[in-house]
This record gives sequence, structure tokens and C-alpha cells, in this order.
Amino acid sequence: MSLKPNPIARVTRAYRHLERLTELTRVMVKFGFGDLFNTLGLGDILIRARKLVGLAERPPGLTRPKRLTLALEEMGLVFVKLGQYLSTRQDIIPPEYLDEFAGLQDSVPAMPLSEVLKVIQTELDEDTLFDLSELPLAAASVGQVHTARLADGQEVVVKIRRPGLEKQVKTDLEILGELAGQVEKLLPFLAYIRPVDLVAEFERSLSAELNYRREAFNHARFYRLFSKTPDIKVPELRRDMSTDNILVMERISGLKIDDLTGLDQAGFERKEIARLASRVALEQIMRFGFFHADPHPGNIFVQPGPTLAFMDFGLVGQLDRKTREILFRLAVGVVRQNPAAVSRALLRLTTPEEKVDLDRLEMEIGVFMETYLSGTLGELRISHFVRDALDLLYQHQLRVPPDLLLLAKALAQFESLGTRLDPDFQITEEAKPVLAGIFKKRFTPGWLVETVKRSGLELAGFIENLPRDLAPLYQSLKTGRLQTDMNVKGLDRLGQAINKASYRLALAVVLGALVIGSALVIHSKVPPLWRGLPVLGLVGFLAAAIIGFWLVMDFIRKDLSQ
Repeated sequence: MSLKPNPIARVTRAYRHLERLTELTRVMVKFGFGDLFNTLGLGDILIRARKLVGLAERPPGLTRPKRLTLALEEMGLVFVKLGQYLSTRQDIIPPEYLDEFAGLQDSVPAMPLSEVLKVIQTELDEDTLFDLSELPLAAASVGQVHTARLADGQEVVVKIRRPGLEKQVKTDLEILGELAGQVEKLLPFLAYIRPVDLVAEFERSLSAELNYRREAFNHARFYRLFSKTPDIKVPELRRDMSTDNILVMERISGLKIDDLTGLDQAGFERKEIARLASRVALEQIMRFGFFHADPHPGNIFVQPGPTLAFMDFGLVGQLDRKTREILFRLAVGVVRQNPAAVSRALLRLTTPEEKVDLDRLEMEIGVFMETYLSGTLGELRISHFVRDALDLLYQHQLRVPPDLLLLAKALAQFESLGTRLDPDFQITEEAKPVLAGIFKKRFTPGWLVETVKRSGLELAGFIENLPRDLAPLYQSLKTGRLQTDMNVKGLDRLGQAINKASYRLALAVVLGALVIGSALVIHSKVPPLWRGLPVLGLVGFLAAAIIGFWLVMDFIRKDLSQ
């Protein structure tokens, strides 16, 4: 069945984007991708674009991924950022494209100084900045960076966003949205990728990256979390001088982390820098759940100490406590080579698109782990491991959340930095003491108290919502309209688990009652007394201690078994 080209009105919004779409098509034809536009029903635009570039397609000697990367660079900011975003989607993008997209650069000619001054004068008082550098430290399609001095003499860095970005970004995003809709309709084999949702997620990511207010918030949070950490330096942000279009921050010096010659000449030990970078990354991820998601060499500088100075917080990742807990269990399952534990963790981290064959998933994970972990853990390359793991999840229709994809990309970048500094570097070896520290911390009294408290709050919320959640079921039962035919596998085990949980809860309630009651008895000096203390209160505290010890040991046994 042949596909009939759709009219251009289906792809553009009432011809409003005709010129821009023609320009984009011209670039795609120039690099040999004209066939895609015929497939998407854009024949009219394709004919017009061919007239602009002639009939020649695909420059000789270049691979398809390389040609697509060059096309994205020529199409401008939004498409460069799209390529950079897709470089994080290891679950859906083939490795040869990932490698090319990871090298995408959005460098453009610098804004004239007069234009920079105009933006600054619009946003800030004229007497705020002095000695603004004529040439920028860096220039990109979003903005550029200059050095300056404040009235109090402090040396600062000023990041200025290019004016007029909003209109072009809005137009290109609308075109991408329309094209994604066409792809979903005309290429059903790409349904799992969900092009429309993919573009929507990219739009959210790009909006956050272009929002200097959001970047200022990320920067301030990094400073708050790490300013007192001796291994990390975060430049202080001048929030009082930062706006939607300008960021002003402390100027710091240092060597780029990939400047191997400079590091050697300055007397830095490369192996030490590699270990420090990996430890800092793992601490950000596992301890704080807030990490730098774009750790390329231009964003990390080395200072004496050694200390790592982080720059540019437009792209960050966030992991909540629950996700970090599951990641920890996943890591422990990998180390212990336990496919069942790894399967459970992966199912909790992902969203299934269809019913999952658990037995098959566990079997394939076992084979996968045997393949990767047949040698020593130190030989494992995290980038290869993650890429093949994501491919396995893709085959089982398990969707990975965006922040976990950012995490995978950030870990791969840190691993790449480490191996550049030290060819023998193994990020998995550096992860061992971090995981051991987390494991040790889990069995401190504070962790146990926090776990019980959190579980109690969750249970209270469950009980509070139970009447509302059961109301529809009760109504169906009352009217006789409820019909069920269930054969639930493992229902006996579920009942046992519920009974065990109820038993633990009852013991916890008794424990709390014993502690409170015993404290009241001792406070009231109720006879008989032993050495001035009520015997009944002492017996109550002893019973509470025994029950508490039993509960703690039960928690530990359960955790170790998982």
C-alpha cells in the first residue's frame, strides 16, 4: 500500500513556517536525506529545496551518521541541541549515531561588543560592571562569556544570552512537533520511540537549558551543597546581579581537566585526579541525588589541592531518595551477580510498555551478567555495560526515565575523562568504597529510625486514603455490578507477606506503647522501687529493648536477603 503525500498544511501551521521548513529541507537534501521528506509527505517542499541546492545529494566519503551530524550543525541551535539531547538516549539511538552526536558543537561567531553592552545596559545599572573584556572567553549559539570587574574590585565572569532567540526556537520546536506527528502516523515501526513524546521531552529539556533563571537556581543549589566540600569548588553566583539574560559569577582559575601537558607541568598526579573525579561524581549521584549532567572537559577545571572546579549548570540530573535506593540495590545485585535482584530493581526503575515476561527477562539478565562479569569487576567498562543494558531493556519494552538516561551519559563522560587521565582507570573499582560506605550507613540507628518513620508516614497516608480508594469497589458490591474472575499467581505468598508486615506493625505499636508507658511509670515513681527506680518501668524498658533488637535484626535479615 503506497503512502500518499499529505499537504504541507498538515506539517506546518497554515504555511507560517514555509520558509524555515524549506531552509531545513535544503540542508537535509544537501547532506543526502531527501528521501526522508518524501516519506513524510513533504514532496512539494523537497522539490523547492532541490532547486536551491541542485540534484547532488550526500557528500562523498562521509558516513550517514557523520552527514546527519553536519546537517544538524548547519540547521542551527535547536537542532544542535536536539542532537546533543539524543546523545543521551542510549536506549533508542544506535551507537554509531551516539558517538557522532556526542561531538556536536554549537559554536557560532561571537556577538559584537556593542550588542553585548546593549544587553548588559538593559539588564543592569551602567556602573555595575567595569573592564568588560572585548573578546569573549567562549561563544555559543545560546550566549557567550566575558570577564569583567565589579565596583568592589572582584573579578567576575559574565554570561550573556543572545537576544532574539525565543522566536527562532519557538518556530523550530513547532516544526519538530509537526514532523514528529507525521513520523508517528507514517512510520508505525517507530511507535515505541514515541516521537511526539520525545520532542515534548526535548522541548522541556531545552527550555530549562535556555532559562538562565533555572540555571541560576541549579548553580545556587550546587554551591549550597558543595561549597564546604574540600574536593569541590563551585564559583559563587551573584544572584543580585543575575537576570533572565545575564549570569554573573565569581571568576576562578585552573587547568582544564583534559589538559594533560598542563597538569603534568603543574605537578598534578593524573591518577589522583581521575580517582577524585569519579569519587566526586558518585558522591553527587548517590549521596545527594543532584549531579552535573554535562561534565565535558570545558566544564571542569583542576586547582591546587587538588580540587575540581565545576562550571555551567544548565544541564543537571536529579534522583529522588527512592530511585537512589533502587539504584543501590541494583549495584549490589550486579556485584553479587544476582539476576533476580537485578531484574526486580530494573522493573522498579522502568515503565513497561506491555506485559513483561519476567522469567525470560531474568534469564536474559543472567546471561548478560555472565557475559560482562565473567572476568573481574575492574575490567568492566561502564559505557559498554550501560549501552548493552539499555538495548536489553528496549527489547523488553521497558522505558527508562530521562534522568536515568542523563545519569548513564554523565557516568560514561566521567569514565571517559578518567581513562584519558589514566589508561588503567576503572570507575567500577572507585565505586566499591562508595557503595560500601552507603551499605554501612544503612544499619546505623539513625538510618533505622528514619526508615521506620518514613514507613509509618507512608502507612498513615495509605490508611487515610483507603476509604476513598475503596468507595468505588463498595459501590459496585452494593449494587451487585462487580464481577471478578481472578487467578493470581503467588497470592499465598502475598498473604504471608501481608501477615508478616501486620505482625511487625503490631510489634512496633507495642514497642512504642512500652517505651511511653515505662517512661511515665518511672517519672511517677510508682512502687515497688529498686535503687530509687520503679521496677515496673525498668521491666517495660527491658521488654522494649528486646522487641526493638528483634525488629532491627529482622530488618537486617530482610535487607541482606534482597
